[in-house]
Amino acid sequence: MNTIAVMRRLRRPQRGTAVVEFSLGLPVLLFMMFFIVQAGWWMSNYVVLNNAVSAGARLLASERGFLTPYTDTAGAVSSATGSLSGTQTVTIAVVGSGATTTCSGKTADTTCATALGTLSQPPAAGTLASVSISYQFAAPFGGSLFGLGSIMPSTMSANASVAVQ
Repeated sequence: MNTIAVMRRLRRPQRGTAVVEFSLGLPVLLFMMFFIVQAGWWMSNYVVLNNAVSAGARLLASERGFLTPYTDTAGAVSSATGSLSGTQTVTIAVVGSGATTTCSGKTADTTCATALGTLSQPPAAGTLASVSISYQFAAPFGGSLFGLGSIMPSTMSANASVAVQ
């Protein structure tokens, strides 16, 4: 027999196997690709949150003697988190002497300024400027796409505390 004829006869039963393999492998490859993108987006948001709370806490700790520590800190945190699209809750507080003073509402600047002390009268030793952010993660591929919405956490949080000098 001719070897070419034998080869053709052996190849005939394998027609369409490439299409079957492709159709079985494509969903797995797509899932991996979307998961990598989503995880990268999550990590990027996590880095932004950590940088924002770090910058906010450093700024709040250096605001001793200033009139608007809350406004300045909230502005710095808002500027640092400008690229985030989800809902975020920022908590600014001064922790010292066993008591936590949360700065919020209409008197936030006055409350923070009093807790931080003045230039001539420092706060108690060990006083910390604390900034926390809770963030609703806005995933690029939410919902039911390959179940990625249920794999990733829906909220993220970051905290930073710096000693007031």
